[in-house]
This record gives sequence, structure tokens and C-alpha cells, in this order.
Amino acid sequence: MSKFHIMTVVVIFLSGCASSQYAIQFDSTPQGAALVCDGKNWGYTPETLYIPKKNIKGQAELNLSGCTATWVSGAQNRYGTVPLTQFPDGVRITAPRPDAPNLEQDMNFALRVQQFKYQQAQDAAAANAQAWKDLNQAIKDATPKSTYTNCYGTYGGVNCTSTSY
Repeated sequence: MSKFHIMTVVVIFLSGCASSQYAIQFDSTPQGAALVCDGKNWGYTPETLYIPKKNIKGQAELNLSGCTATWVSGAQNRYGTVPLTQFPDGVRITAPRPDAPNLEQDMNFALRVQQFKYQQAQDAAAANAQAWKDLNQAIKDATPKSTYTNCYGTYGGVNCTSTSY
């Protein structure tokens, strides 16, 4: 990968586009419910989805009734509406589990989902650390070497020593 491409990737990664996005963090009690919005499965709660702010500009509220939290026991709850004037930059919305049988099953699954997400975060952190290490090495390899030469006169001629950095 050329030095130009590496720097371009870093600039895009660091700049992001968070200011033009409206963040909706879907959560549930207990966590680990499947999040489905308009027929599309987005994973397990908590899960953050982003909507371009231009798509909701001028709206007073955001209707999330097309999104449901479904626990492994089959218990289900629908998300409601979000007043955009009260939450102009993003919101966390939580769906409580209805009083239904098999709460223990849902709690156990929530723990497994939490462990899985923790492992994913650990793997992502390790991959990120390796990417930064590789980037630093690529920059180091692309940096021209400097040589410092020190010459001084002696009775028998000139003596020089060189050190490369």
C-alpha cells in the first residue's frame, strides 16, 4: 500500500461523518433481544443505527413503530416515537420486556450476547492495534534514512565516522 493510500485511509477513519448522522441506540430490558426494523434484522440489543439528518430535517418526531425487540422466549415489544426537538442529535430508546413466560431463558441469552459482543470488541481492538502497528511500520519503512557523517583531521589524514538513523 502506498504512503498516499495509507494516509487517505487514516484521514477518512479519523474524520468520520458523525455530525451528519442521527444516532438511535436501540436497547431492551433485558438486553439481547433481536432488533428488527421494517423486516430487516439488525442484530441484538443494544445496537446503534444511524439515519442521515437530512432525512429527518423538519420532522417533529421520529416514528420507530416499525422496529421491534424480540427475545428468544418469543416475548416481543415494539418501539415508539422519538420527539426530535427533545433529542436533536440522537437518542437511546429502550423496549422493556413484557410480562411473559421464560424470563430466565431471555436473561441467559442476554448474558451470552454480552459475552459475544465483548469478544467481538476484543477482536476488533486487537485488529485495530495491529493495523496501527502496520501503519507505523509502513511509514517508518517509507521514511528516507538519514546519515550523519563526522569527519575530523588527524596527523595521518582525515578520519570519518558515519551513523545512519
